[in-house]
Amino acid sequence: MEVIIPGKHKKAVHPIAIFKESWGICWKNLGKLSVIYLIFNLPLAVIFLTPMASKLHNQKPSFSMLIWILPVLIISIWGHVALLLGSKKAIDLEVYTIGQSIVQVKNFILKYLGTILSVLLFFMGVVILGGVSTAIILALLLKVNKILAISICLALIIAILVFSIYFMLRWSLASIVCVLENARPFSALKRSFVLVTDYVHPVVGIFCLTILAYIVCILPFIIIGAFLGVGNETDQANKIGTIYSLVINIILVPLWTIITVVLYKKLKEALEANVCA
Repeated sequence: MEVIIPGKHKKAVHPIAIFKESWGICWKNLGKLSVIYLIFNLPLAVIFLTPMASKLHNQKPSFSMLIWILPVLIISIWGHVALLLGSKKAIDLEVYTIGQSIVQVKNFILKYLGTILSVLLFFMGVVILGGVSTAIILALLLKVNKILAISICLALIIAILVFSIYFMLRWSLASIVCVLENARPFSALKRSFVLVTDYVHPVVGIFCLTILAYIVCILPFIIIGAFLGVGNETDQANKIGTIYSLVINIILVPLWTIITVVLYKKLKEALEANVCA
């Protein structure tokens, strides 16, 4: 087998082209995908608007809040996986139903949770290790040389940030790989790392375009809210913000889901094209 050096012969991946293609697919399938989104998120939004939710929001972290948060997380994750499955079918031009996308989630949910948990534990470990190292450095050097101690701590913080961003980008498709390839957590992380490594810039470009789209959609709410003085009352602002977020996410969440699936497929094609038999 002849391996072509990716740096010289790698297939191009264009963020704007992916965004345009994803928008076309999203628009054609918006009916089904938006319904999947609403099935899971509309009840959560209604619950969030109740007086009970407002009381919990103002309380300090407690066991009762954890009882509420865990079901919300499970529902949100189930909805996201259902959207991934529906998006894959839409992109592949396969016939699918809303019910099928929702029911099939049970085959992937544990692996998806394992993948997300693995990433969270990794970054928590990095943060804890960084915090302990910083505390030790300050304890040992602060009395000896403050400038040296602060300089070393700043260098350590920057190193941790760079390290975290490095892995965050390369593992950004792990949850997508987990679902689309039915991969176990560590296999999904490894596969995502391989897919993204030679295409970090296009992946960053896609994320930037998506963030820009969200900013553009949120700006009207911020501007109108500023004129009407919505921000003066926190509870009212939270409720209006929840409703507005639900409305714009009817389009944005399916669009983002399709973008990630299209990006995964493009990177997979590019990786396969870089290796010639």
